[in-house]
Amino acid sequence: MRARTAVRFNIRAFLPASAVALILSFASSADACSCARMSPCQAYGAASVVFTGLVTQTGTTSTQPRLPSNAMSTTLTRGSSASLFKVEEAFLGVGAAEIEVSGESTTCDYYFKQGERYLVYAYKNPNGVTFHTNICSGTAPLSEAGDDLVYLRGVGKLPPGGGLFGEVSREPQGADKSGREDEPMSKVEVILESVGQRFRAVSDAGGKFELLGVPRGRYKVRTNPPTNFSSADVLAEEPRSEWEVEIPGQGCVREWFVARPNGEISGMVVDDTGVVAEDVEPQLIPADEKTARANLRTVRLDESRAFKFSFLPPGRYYLGFNLRSGPSVVGPYPEFYYPGVEERARAAVITLSEGQKISGLYLPRPLRLAERIIEGVAVWPDGRPFVSNCGITLTNPRTGYREGNCMSTDSQGRFKIKGIEGQTYELSATITVGKAIGLVNSQPVTVRVGKENRPVRLVVRPPRS
Repeated sequence: MRARTAVRFNIRAFLPASAVALILSFASSADACSCARMSPCQAYGAASVVFTGLVTQTGTTSTQPRLPSNAMSTTLTRGSSASLFKVEEAFLGVGAAEIEVSGESTTCDYYFKQGERYLVYAYKNPNGVTFHTNICSGTAPLSEAGDDLVYLRGVGKLPPGGGLFGEVSREPQGADKSGREDEPMSKVEVILESVGQRFRAVSDAGGKFELLGVPRGRYKVRTNPPTNFSSADVLAEEPRSEWEVEIPGQGCVREWFVARPNGEISGMVVDDTGVVAEDVEPQLIPADEKTARANLRTVRLDESRAFKFSFLPPGRYYLGFNLRSGPSVVGPYPEFYYPGVEERARAAVITLSEGQKISGLYLPRPLRLAERIIEGVAVWPDGRPFVSNCGITLTNPRTGYREGNCMSTDSQGRFKIKGIEGQTYELSATITVGKAIGLVNSQPVTVRVGKENRPVRLVVRPPRS
């Protein structure tokens, strides 16, 4: 172990363990964080430092929020965890006897316990001195890190260079693909290329491939036969045939490649004013009622008011606005269908064959619906005010869509909540059961929103035990 090196660790910024527990409670009550599973090879290849160590100090600190790259859902929090480690076994990038590791101010933060030992995969902060990690990084209690330690203690014996592994598959054809898994593609070449270098792997019967001993660097990657979608650019809205990947000096990267359907439906949103609001988002659903709910697609308009739906399988489709949720405060337009009708029975069905590209459609923008305020008071059966943070909800019973998250009542039980004129809602109160575990809605009151609305009296009746 190297001699003790001073690190920037502001003890004054740390709070007592009880405060850490409160922050942990806050994070756990927010939206959950879920992650794609990482192998030891992937975790090692992505990290800046890897070590085992003893937590000697915990607390909180203020950091710039970062969303973990492999987190599938997360929420920003009010602060981040922070811990000081005494390094016990170093595997990568460790230059000090003590290391400060913080969270990222999201519900993906990893909360360490003082006096416990961990295997830590962490990433360098912009200041170049401290590091951050999250529950998606592979970090774990030392007692649960056996497989990782076997890999890490043997990584120095591996041939130089990193690796690329993953799967090649084909998405099921047909508009009704809900519940159907992608089909593995065998005997597909996965080709890595950079200046003067070319590496090739072939997928097996299960669609899996592996490339080892690839020198560190940035490479172009493609498949033969071609695929058109990859985890290397998972946000791509249109097909691609080539991507870029960064191969680490050691460790590995996992990527998948999919041959998706390549049909397209595109056009323009038009109206009499020539100005289309940003809250207008065209939608596409299969004409088959059984699959429409599972396969709804939404796209944003570009600067010229154009839209394009890509990766479409052959099938029959409806095009329009608010085809599933109906009007809402965030999308204040009626359920509306191409070529310009509000009734699905009168809508045009767009039939798309395999690989077909239908363009030049003109979708009229419907008139924006009025937003209205519903006022009221919520009370218990004995007349006491119902006082609750985030306790009042407004739900469209036909679609199940809830307007916003919730509204709070004041000390007198009074509330105001937005709705759309002409819509019928269920107004209800959310009651906390037990120790903030499980939420139950009270008996809802049906509200038809008009231009002017009488105040609503909501009697909150606790659920029967």
